[in-house]
Amino acid sequence: MIAGTPAEVVAACAAASAFCFGLSLVPARNPLSARLARLAQVTERSTSKRLERIELIIKAETRSRMRDRLNAAGWYRVAVGSLVLRGAAGLLGGLGLAVLLALVLENKVLAMIIGVLAAAVGWRIPKIALDRAIKARRERIARDLPDFLDILASTVRAGLALNGALVHAAESVAGPLHEELASALAEIRLGRPRSDALKGLAERVNEPQTRMMVTSIIQAERLGANLATVLRELALETRNQRWMLAEERAATIPVKMVFPMALLMLPSLYIMIFTPVVAKMFVP
Repeated sequence: MIAGTPAEVVAACAAASAFCFGLSLVPARNPLSARLARLAQVTERSTSKRLERIELIIKAETRSRMRDRLNAAGWYRVAVGSLVLRGAAGLLGGLGLAVLLALVLENKVLAMIIGVLAAAVGWRIPKIALDRAIKARRERIARDLPDFLDILASTVRAGLALNGALVHAAESVAGPLHEELASALAEIRLGRPRSDALKGLAERVNEPQTRMMVTSIIQAERLGANLATVLRELALETRNQRWMLAEERAATIPVKMVFPMALLMLPSLYIMIFTPVVAKMFVP
């Protein structure tokens, strides 16, 4: 049983929530970001020891899966421990809200239900934000990939070597695709085999079209195929897939519009139709 007055419990929960959230904002590096920084000879502060101790609580498999998801979202400066602390901050904040509502509301059951729901939502908010970041990043990469492949095919067809073509094409795109290509090219310049660097890019992004691009480039190099032709076909295929995805989303719009129409338009329509009838019946 928790000792102390309800006000002290609320203050303790608020302080613990603020502490966890503040600790989660401490600059840190996950293993991939630290390795890239060492390769580029960038000297920055290493991961906080407190975050490392928190990460040891999590299972190795779960920790590895969370790191992959952080890489896919492009959150290279967020460690697994930071993500867990943000969830803990939301959980403690929800528990503090439950105690506060229990003091304010007469219905203690309702206060506890609202507090538990708030705690569950607070615990899930970091994971929801991570899922949204992964989805948005993958969509941005898939949208920029056809243009990148067009430029890459044109530069290869013009006689430029693949490494030089990658550098030139990477400069022509922006956003997460440019960041991933810059990381891969930095690894290539520092001695890592090009195929391994491209495979690492595909693993970090974890997006189907990017994996297909990397696989096709590696196979074309090994088999001696015409790389410019392969890249041009890849650009055409990725663009067609983008169009198919856009058509699929457009086809779902009528279904999504049913609920707003039912909730907003139909009540207004009923009011306009039946208000004069009701007024005529009851107003002399």
